[in-house]
Amino acid sequence: MRFRFLFVAVALAVSGCASTQNLLTYPAGWSDADVMVGRERYQIWFHERQPTVLVQRGEPRPLGQMIAQNMTVRAADQSPGILIWGAAANAVLNQIGCGATEVTGADQMREISYTCQPGVNVSAEVAARREEWRRGVVVAAPAAN
Repeated sequence: MRFRFLFVAVALAVSGCASTQNLLTYPAGWSDADVMVGRERYQIWFHERQPTVLVQRGEPRPLGQMIAQNMTVRAADQSPGILIWGAAANAVLNQIGCGATEVTGADQMREISYTCQPGVNVSAEVAARREEWRRGVVVAAPAAN
């Protein structure tokens, strides 16, 4: 019960932002993928209707808990550069014939748009790979420019 109250309070506190309203359209449960980029851990949720993924830093948790953690515990953490966020998304997107195209957001979460090769059924690919991805995907951190 306390978690629901906290989630609702956090959602209401930031609900004025269009990006926050979109954030609440992602599935509320566990992430679709657990990705390590170098030494940093990320959770990835695929949007059910839009060609976007939500990427958040941290250990596996349901979406609401991740949002609360990233707005409190990790609020003072320095956010990684855009290349790291793209690498986290592409760790799973590239496996299904897709690739990141645009990164938006701030702090410890990003929404990343993607495009796919013709004929890719993203929903079917995610459903087929979700359990494997939840066990962990590891990629090297991109080199700094």
